Amino acid sequence: MYDDDVKEKTEVDWDDKEVVAKIDENDKKRKKRVGEIVAEGGLRVAADYHHAALIFQHGSTTVDYKKANELAERGMELGDERSKWLYAATLDRWLISQGKPQKYGTQFIKSEKDDWELGPINPTTTDKERACFNVPPVSEALAKFKEKYRFN
Repeated sequence: MYDDDVKEKTEVDWDDKEVVAKIDENDKKRKKRVGEIVAEGGLRVAADYHHAALIFQHGSTTVDYKKANELAERGMELGDERSKWLYAATLDRWLISQGKPQKYGTQFIKSEKDDWELGPINPTTTDKERACFNVPPVSEALAKFKEKYRFN
């Protein structure tokens, strides 16, 4: 499911409403199944937690993002290096879903000019703290985001 999630979101035209609707539908199905696996105690190793966290990160509610953060934290505790960034991203998404500024600077929004920009961020978090979670400095974040998702 993790691989399907990642593949489906690679090189996507996010302005195509039909494509986005299909992705949303698939995200809900994956989240439901992963929720069942979590409830059954089916997560065993660090990568399981990382994979489950990503699925919940692509949820749609504050509860989903909190669950994603908890799963990423467990993956990180078990030694999954990728879970460090995911922990930061899930925390940021959870905070933003509550109307609070993000801590690490992993979440981006469309501006009024229809361009991508870094979402509101807590200015007290340092780039040194970000680096501990494999998050780029704020000065590089937007460029890396656009490069990753192939936005101009």
